Amino acid sequence: MPTFEKFCETFFQKYFTLHPTDAIHYGIEGYDHLLTEFNDEAYVEEKAFSQDSLQGLRQVSVKGLTKDETLDYALLEGQLTIEKYEFNKEDYRIRQPDTYLPASHIYILTVHPTKDRCGSIISRLERAPRMLKQGIENLSRPEASPPRLWTEMAIEAAKGETTFLDRLASIPTVRECLKDAGRFNKAVEKVKDAIRDYKEFLERDLLPRSLGSYAVGEEHYHILLKKRHFLTHDAQSLLALGEKLFESTKRELAQVAEEILPGKSIAEVALKIQASHPPASDVLLAYQTAMEKSRSFVREKQLVSFPPSEKLRVVPTPEFERHEIPFAAYLPPSPKDPEQVGHYYVTPVTDSDELREHNWVSLENTSVHESYPGHHLQFTVANSIRESSTLPRLMNESSVFYEGWALYCEQLMQEQGFLNTKEHRFVMLKDRIWRALRIIIDVKTQSGRLSYDEATDLMVRELHFPRSQAQGDLNWYSHSPATPMGYALGWSLINRIREQQKKKLGSRFSLRDFHDRLLSAGSISLPLVEKRHFSE
Repeated sequence: MPTFEKFCETFFQKYFTLHPTDAIHYGIEGYDHLLTEFNDEAYVEEKAFSQDSLQGLRQVSVKGLTKDETLDYALLEGQLTIEKYEFNKEDYRIRQPDTYLPASHIYILTVHPTKDRCGSIISRLERAPRMLKQGIENLSRPEASPPRLWTEMAIEAAKGETTFLDRLASIPTVRECLKDAGRFNKAVEKVKDAIRDYKEFLERDLLPRSLGSYAVGEEHYHILLKKRHFLTHDAQSLLALGEKLFESTKRELAQVAEEILPGKSIAEVALKIQASHPPASDVLLAYQTAMEKSRSFVREKQLVSFPPSEKLRVVPTPEFERHEIPFAAYLPPSPKDPEQVGHYYVTPVTDSDELREHNWVSLENTSVHESYPGHHLQFTVANSIRESSTLPRLMNESSVFYEGWALYCEQLMQEQGFLNTKEHRFVMLKDRIWRALRIIIDVKTQSGRLSYDEATDLMVRELHFPRSQAQGDLNWYSHSPATPMGYALGWSLINRIREQQKKKLGSRFSLRDFHDRLLSAGSISLPLVEKRHFSE
């Protein structure tokens, strides 16, 4: 019987052989030149490996494991249980058209450390047409019928992929290492041709027969709640929580709106705040400034201990991801990056409606969420601690914690006086309504009780989003069941744990110590973190 340590060593070596594009995200060397194979032989091997691994893991004795190893065991068992269910349910190769688009696997090589950057980029470029051809072959099968939304999203992403490839050579990290421009340019043109062929196939052939639903159903959703997030909630109790939070926060928001503009509606107050924004040309600079101010404040107030090294770059959202990122997002650094450089994405503005969402108050709130003390600080702290940066933890992050933490940080920075106006409080509450709606929309759409158009109408009506931005938000929800619900749920759990610790410790309670302890387990299931670090 193998030890858990030996099981992990063998498992992850084989895992990255089958999933080479995952490796760079976890700092694993030796795979950066490869792309994943999607032919039948590779799929059969992948499925058998996953199911055999679950059986093998369950034969590993948990006796004698440390508390941290026991936690890692639970995470890996949860991952493999979900994989087994999903493999038995359907063949993802004939359901997800964006699986075969290569730009994200090229882009990551431009921002994460890698030993032979340009050599690996060229290798992946040369392998990409084969991957796209496999996509056409798999999606040409009669049983292939993805959700129409996903085929439309893949078509839109393909447009961004060619735009990205057109500027690939001008990216500084590529320009610095490029030696064989002829081979590079030839490979780029072949990939662009292959993407165009793939896009034409999606439009002409696949789109008319894309009749599937993206709703995973209650059974699948329940497994994700139990085995990814380790929650006691089921879909119905989670929905009840979201609806209760939505109504209570909406009442609170109405009170703040009355304080800002007596006699005016929430919509009218929102429009007043949205009217004050930087010009479109200065949006990126405005986010950079807001990020730097929040970083200085967190350091000055000693709200969280910083890791030994970290940097954050504010950059435009990559072209191939803009259809899913209407506002802003965050890309964490590789755990092995010595400088711990994260990337704070801001999606360029294309019209006046979008510009209003980048108003001064909102962008300051968003920067707290995405940068300091939010996502960037959380992930770089986790990467600096050996126990919190094991592969089982890095590969099994939970939105209940990483998004719950970021939402909690918005509240924290108001409590500490950084976001210190009534307008900041209005935006925080409005954004909390947004996150409560995410619980409602996530549960209802994934269980087939709410359509895409109905969810769009709900967001436009309650959040006053431009329709295009509501749809951009919903696009990523559709691909990520049991992820959007994590924001508000995690926020509520963190507040509960904090109050329990304050009551328990009394005058000995330290906010920084609480935050450091909370973040020391990594960005994994919050119930597991609570059990590991806050239960006697």
